[in-house]
Amino acid sequence: MQLPLIEASLVKLSEQELTSLNYAFQQMRKPLQTINYDYAVWDRTYSYMKSNSASAKRYYEKHEYPDDTFKSLKVDGVFIFNRTNQPVFSKGFNHRNDIPLVFELTDFKQHPQNIALSPQTKQAHPPASKPLDSPDDVPSTHGVIATRYGPAIYSSTSILKSDRSGSQLGYLVFIRLIDEWFIAELSQYTAAGVEIAMADAADAQLARLGANTKLNKVTATSERLITNVDGKPLLKLVLYHTNNQPPPMLDYSIIILLVEMSFLLILAYFLYSYFLVRPVRKLASDIKKMDKSREIKKLRYHYPITELVKVATHFNALMGTIQEQTKQLNEQVFIDKLTNIPNRRAFEQRLETYCQLLARQQIGFTLIIADVDHFKEYNDTLGHLAGDEALIKVAQTLSQQFYRAEDICARFGGEEFIMLFRDIPDEPLQRKLDAMLHSFAELNLPHPNSSTANYVTVSLGVCTVVAVDDFEFKSESHIIGSQAALIADKALYHAKACGRNQLSKTTITVDEIEQLEANKIGHQA
Repeated sequence: MQLPLIEASLVKLSEQELTSLNYAFQQMRKPLQTINYDYAVWDRTYSYMKSNSASAKRYYEKHEYPDDTFKSLKVDGVFIFNRTNQPVFSKGFNHRNDIPLVFELTDFKQHPQNIALSPQTKQAHPPASKPLDSPDDVPSTHGVIATRYGPAIYSSTSILKSDRSGSQLGYLVFIRLIDEWFIAELSQYTAAGVEIAMADAADAQLARLGANTKLNKVTATSERLITNVDGKPLLKLVLYHTNNQPPPMLDYSIIILLVEMSFLLILAYFLYSYFLVRPVRKLASDIKKMDKSREIKKLRYHYPITELVKVATHFNALMGTIQEQTKQLNEQVFIDKLTNIPNRRAFEQRLETYCQLLARQQIGFTLIIADVDHFKEYNDTLGHLAGDEALIKVAQTLSQQFYRAEDICARFGGEEFIMLFRDIPDEPLQRKLDAMLHSFAELNLPHPNSSTANYVTVSLGVCTVVAVDDFEFKSESHIIGSQAALIADKALYHAKACGRNQLSKTTITVDEIEQLEANKIGHQA
């Protein structure tokens, strides 16, 4: 019988749940790292550290870290240290139950291991006049730390100007407690039960969170260790797998029955084949086909043996869990978390489809890049939270022009959005482009520091790719998409150079794009 194959399939499902736990913990930590960076690498925070005015410092602390900020950012503690690791500002507030908190983790004499909160121990201070090249170059650290209220995730970033220049005057630390709400949110990601327990020295041999997820057998639970900033065991996550051990296929009564039936050789053969061998082979065959096709289907329930029905029931329940997890992961992969519209990966997938339609069926398309005018000034004036709200409204406004399922409006990154229309004539296209620009005047979202208008505006770069009948492609189809994006980007640059809040459009045939690519390869050679 092929029982080991069934158990191996259940082991794979348990391994996928462990992988989901690792991924979920990373996803829970990313928002804290993002907002910590935004507040640390910011002119206002930098000015606060340089200022010698007590009233100016109190104004920053009062207006940037009120109780409502803790709730909206989902943080429970904010700590600012100077470059000598002395605390400058400290505030704790439970964002769930509105209770003030008093943390002791800033006392490095009492808790010397907490010096690991400083990212300045990892990298030397950069010259004050030379900005760092990218956000990844800004010294930062993150992990889990013990507090008097229990373990917490933390993120720490060096304080610099918004353009990543200036001396490192200190660092900013955000923490979020790992409490029952944190675990409940973690369980939603994993679609399986998760509990926490404090760890001790005896748990040091446990596999750490994020380690290898390989399992040797089906188990009811798996434990993963999380260490403190000093590397000592702090807590362990207990994952309750949604599977159970496969029900036994042969119990004592069946064995006795088979022994008695052995005296009737011919009858025993037919009974054994019909009631046991064939159903088990069918079950194993169905699972094997599912594994080869990579398509999840429910197993049938009408087996002649009750134990096989139980196996199929448990297996189908696990398949349902995996389908739900896959659906959630796909949404996270292809949807921008802030604006709730398709992201860059979803756009690139759709663009590849359009390019193949152009190559096979001569169906043209139009690619549009939109960029929010003076968005950095908007952020510096009104703050990052207001900037995020503005991006959400810009995404909603642009998406209103896309009615057909095959067209797409996606966030390309930062304040840039990218759009696709398939096979749209010039006149309807022009109406839609004009409507996009006009819709921001109707939205009338105030921009107090724009030199273009007193409201938020966008500039558009447009590239229309026209098909050519009986054209034989010499390049791969994705090259057409890359060239179209480059042309639209140049058109966007032209629109901004001409004053912003307008569009610049280029129409090009597919054979002209291939000629551009040929010329590019020739220059490189």
